[in-house]
Amino acid sequence: MVHSLTGINAVSLSGFPQNIDPMIFKAVDELGGIFHFNEDYNSGNPLGFGWLQSTITTEGRRSSSATSYLAPKYIERKNLDVLLNARVSKVLPSASKSSSSGYAFRTVEFAQDLDGPLLRVNASKEVILSAGVIGSPHILLNSGIGDSNELLGVGIKPLVNLPSVGKNLTDQPGLVNEFLVNSNKTTDDLFRNATLLNEVYTEFNRTGMGPLVATGGNQISFFRVSDSLTDMLGDPSSGENSPHLEMFLENGFFGMPPPTGHYLTLGTVVVSPASRGSLTINSTDPFANPLIDPGYLTSPFDIAAMREAIRIMFQYLSAPVWDGYVLSQFGDFANITATSPDDVLDEYIRNSAGSTAHPVGTAAMSAKDADYGVVDPDLRVKRVEGLRVIDSSVFPFVTSAHTQAPTYAIAERAAALVKAAWL
Repeated sequence: MVHSLTGINAVSLSGFPQNIDPMIFKAVDELGGIFHFNEDYNSGNPLGFGWLQSTITTEGRRSSSATSYLAPKYIERKNLDVLLNARVSKVLPSASKSSSSGYAFRTVEFAQDLDGPLLRVNASKEVILSAGVIGSPHILLNSGIGDSNELLGVGIKPLVNLPSVGKNLTDQPGLVNEFLVNSNKTTDDLFRNATLLNEVYTEFNRTGMGPLVATGGNQISFFRVSDSLTDMLGDPSSGENSPHLEMFLENGFFGMPPPTGHYLTLGTVVVSPASRGSLTINSTDPFANPLIDPGYLTSPFDIAAMREAIRIMFQYLSAPVWDGYVLSQFGDFANITATSPDDVLDEYIRNSAGSTAHPVGTAAMSAKDADYGVVDPDLRVKRVEGLRVIDSSVFPFVTSAHTQAPTYAIAERAAALVKAAWL
């Protein structure tokens, strides 16, 4: 058995069947090759088509870090206080360097509204930043921890020179490709008919059943690019069984559907990107938004990989089971075909690709004695005392998969490290 039957987060397969489920696996059977069934893509071999696994309970409710780790039995503990609507401005050092390790940062400055006073709390042991891939480096930069020259240019006094703060931003670029289909059994009518939507809301709230217990797509698939591409541009994946590409299917339009028509969505994602972006600041106002350059498609590998993803998608839709069901492409995708030349595909990709909300890397982990990176293997911020970062910003590379489970894993490991240090 690969999976536990217990744990703080629920993991389940879809609780609501879609009419395209049999067609999806019929196409897999008809095509073979890279289109093969994978009983469990979380088994260590993710390649192929499988049933989507989601953190949804058997009652159809979302199971998340909030509902699990901050559930009532935890949030009511005497040693935990949660301040709602508070926003951290920076972490503050002791008055002088405390040791050869540098400053100790054990004071947190925050406000409970943007116009309110700045308040401070002091930690007796250490401060943990879990503000996310954008928030954690933003707070570090506001605190004078980052590239000294860049901080001086903004007007912030540099306290700790860590040039890697905010660098190495990595996200998985994705495309949403829409097709018109010959069916009225999609999710489209549900989201443009207020009466129907109210009915399924009522059903969900009363029984925990119906279309709202699922995501709209019940399958996911992973692929590698061609050997010729990796021979030419290198392989940014973690190994020969790790995917470069993801393809998912939705039984309807992705987002609010147009007024008419019924749709099939095939999403294509580069899950092992080589492009890197960055995050910086241009203001001494700690609550001003940071400047984010996602760096999408700046690596030749990523755009070439997305081209292959589109062609794999068309190859998948060439299966006989889709004849008469898939009618045509839609929207900006309307003129794209399996034989479109590279420059046409590249223009579509650059105009249409966006985030899949899987960013990592802006406070990357490195070896303790490495002169790059932001945190050491114990997640302690380098060259300071009393400060750790625990979120997906510490990943030096993005996983060739979604980032939810790996983020939980790093948090569980971090909890063990903190307990070992202080208990």
